[in-house]
Amino acid sequence: MSAAQAASAILRPSASTPLREAAFFFTDNHNPSPARLCIRRGSAERTFAGLQIAASNFNRSRICHVKSGEADGYPQTEEDQLADEETLQRNLDRAIREEDYARAAKIRDDLRVLHEDTEASVLAANTRFYNAFKNGDFTAMYSIWAKGDHVYVVHPGAGRISGYDVVLQSWEMVCNADYEFPLNIDLKNIEVHVRGDLGYVTCLELVKTKGKSWGKQIATNVFEKIDGTWYICIHHASHIEE
Repeated sequence: MSAAQAASAILRPSASTPLREAAFFFTDNHNPSPARLCIRRGSAERTFAGLQIAASNFNRSRICHVKSGEADGYPQTEEDQLADEETLQRNLDRAIREEDYARAAKIRDDLRVLHEDTEASVLAANTRFYNAFKNGDFTAMYSIWAKGDHVYVVHPGAGRISGYDVVLQSWEMVCNADYEFPLNIDLKNIEVHVRGDLGYVTCLELVKTKGKSWGKQIATNVFEKIDGTWYICIHHASHIEE
């Protein structure tokens, strides 16, 4: 018996969702934990479906979003299911070559959404880095750095420090220094750029401790995506004149 057949026919729409989104709950005879199916129409042309399963043997829920090609008027290909930038760009180029401009417009929308989501993920990784820095939390700092000889850090007024172990030793010194944590770190002029599995953030750092300012630093933080998670691999901060 398939999973769909094993699930009992208990479907109830969510009263908390707007009319443009329907939510249904399924109960498995072998697993009392519910599965939640959401179908949402984002616009007149695009329909998305997601399946969220909350099971006792899962540490967290998992949500999948699948673009409905049939709803767009063309069959969904295997490539369409791979929501990565290179695949979408190839599909866009193909649609333009075939003069399928309606589909090209939809793929451009998907690329824009992907870029927005990816930039938000890189900015979230940047926030994790500064939270660890601000709080002097070496455990958090340890967890957010990529591992390898390619990582490096340039602290203000210092030279380049290369290699994961030495980079983390430098951050251990910062976190164990005689500062009054948490530091006050104000970020200005934040810009984020992403290309594939690499992204970087540039910003102006204003770092202060109680009664003392570290001045202004121009910072560049480079991130790489490893197994779906963004890790920092380069931090370069340089003083600028007031």
